[in-house]
Amino acid sequence: MSVTVGQVLSFLGTIAPMNTAESYDNVGLLTGDSSAAVTGIAACLDITDEIINEAAAKNANLIISHHPVIFHPLKRVMKGTPVYSLIMNDMSSIAIHTNFDMCEAGVNDALIELLGWESSGVLEQVHPNGLGIGAVVDLPLGFTAKSLAEHCKKSLDLESVKYCDGAVHAITRVAVCSGSGGDLLQKAKSLGCQALITGDVKHSVWIEAHNSGMALIDAGHYGTEKCASHRIAALVSRAFPEIPVFTTDCEAEPCSYV
Repeated sequence: MSVTVGQVLSFLGTIAPMNTAESYDNVGLLTGDSSAAVTGIAACLDITDEIINEAAAKNANLIISHHPVIFHPLKRVMKGTPVYSLIMNDMSSIAIHTNFDMCEAGVNDALIELLGWESSGVLEQVHPNGLGIGAVVDLPLGFTAKSLAEHCKKSLDLESVKYCDGAVHAITRVAVCSGSGGDLLQKAKSLGCQALITGDVKHSVWIEAHNSGMALIDAGHYGTEKCASHRIAALVSRAFPEIPVFTTDCEAEPCSYV
């Protein structure tokens, strides 16, 4: 008996309930047909035309992404855009975004595992049921800001990491937030953290960190969330072993460095 797109969507809802996503988010089935039989599943961070082409070449008709392929309302769907390509390839797409950030098996947990740590609690609670954004980690051995940045670079296999020193030379409590979590700097400090690891840090947050004595590590939005595709693939392949599930070969950091 074949597995449908709707069944995969229902399973994802048990891991990362769609109603726990932030109000501004756009999650769930964004293109396609919930009744379609799934021939293969591609897992990725962002849906691009290259990823759609790879999925089609591997006979996958469902793409599960972390970032929604449709985020803001669309006024037109034109050739050369991922949404157009999904439709033309008769391909379904599901997004699990902020709901996957907050769930127990989600992106932040995957990020912390890559760093070799265990969570001591949520960084910012969002829902009454305890779900929240990011995590707090207690470290038995202290880091300097530089050694913490070097640890992130090595553990996450990154080309570069930005950091600024804090006032503490033995960092033993760290806040971690995948994606873009610079606005949680003061929340991290209020919880006794001496450093925040995140991505997409604005200039004003760097100054805020300097003035407040907090170490700050920017490992990039892509760098802190590329683990999402592997976590999605692992969860789905265990639930549906009869379906080919893969992470895409063409997914890569969208920026180049000189």
